[in-house]
Amino acid sequence: MANTKQLAELFRAVASNDALRAAGVAKRIAQDEADRGNHRAARDLLGSLNGFASTGQLHSSSLPVAQSMALQQCLTLLDNTAAFDDLELPTKTRDEFAVLSAEWKHRDELHKQAVPRRWRLLFHGPPGCGKSATAGALARSVGLPIYLVRFDSLIGAYLGQTALRLREVFRFAAENPCVLLFDEVDALAKRRGSPLEVGELDRIVIAFMQELEHARSDGFIIATCNLPQLLDDALWRRFDLQIPFPKPTRKQLASFVTRRCKGFQFKPTKTFLTSFSRVSSYAQAEQCVLNEARRRVLAQLK
Repeated sequence: MANTKQLAELFRAVASNDALRAAGVAKRIAQDEADRGNHRAARDLLGSLNGFASTGQLHSSSLPVAQSMALQQCLTLLDNTAAFDDLELPTKTRDEFAVLSAEWKHRDELHKQAVPRRWRLLFHGPPGCGKSATAGALARSVGLPIYLVRFDSLIGAYLGQTALRLREVFRFAAENPCVLLFDEVDALAKRRGSPLEVGELDRIVIAFMQELEHARSDGFIIATCNLPQLLDDALWRRFDLQIPFPKPTRKQLASFVTRRCKGFQFKPTKTFLTSFSRVSSYAQAEQCVLNEARRRVLAQLK
């Protein structure tokens, strides 16, 4: 942990109310722990610093520093997102996103008429059926960056820490137009009152719902869910739109596979398409196509 010299410097910074200097020392202490291989300790130290900054007891000059460190832990910028044309979506779902894109394009006109656009979205359905990919496609279509919220860094070990981190994440979305993606939100917002859960988890659900309800954003906040039956009942009304993503049909899977094979410049054989009889999601189909593409490349090198 921190040596005496580091602690003395930290205490002097706190005593003189020099928040910027204190944040810098604390960050160095956390980095030293990371360098020693104590990654969990480093993460907890940074998380504790974020909570301290969020109390408002420090000068505002420390907030950008503390916020930056917290967001580095909690948010991951996603790239190489698919386009809508690359996805196999039902016509009704595709039409829904066309309307959302139109609302985004004409958001200023809607605002002038006091008509809110829909921007808090919930995608629900079985895993591997295109929810996260569609979130990326929406971000790409409207020209916004998409950030994945990392629950492993968001959820803190101390009472109230997660709520503070949630506040910083939503504040970031309010200040920076983007798509904020809570992937597999059922891990964060399960139905309250379960005898198997501790009280802190119920408080996290409440904090998430409050932040979502009062959030501001010039982009989109999207949550995906594999097990909608586990979500808290009160969470659903916080979203402007809920879109189901059902299991793909055999026809949809065949169309998806054919398109992906074309992207790798080979034509799927009838036998290859027949092998998808046990595949039930786009994610599984994608892996099969990738395996076949690898096999063909390696066969040419022999």
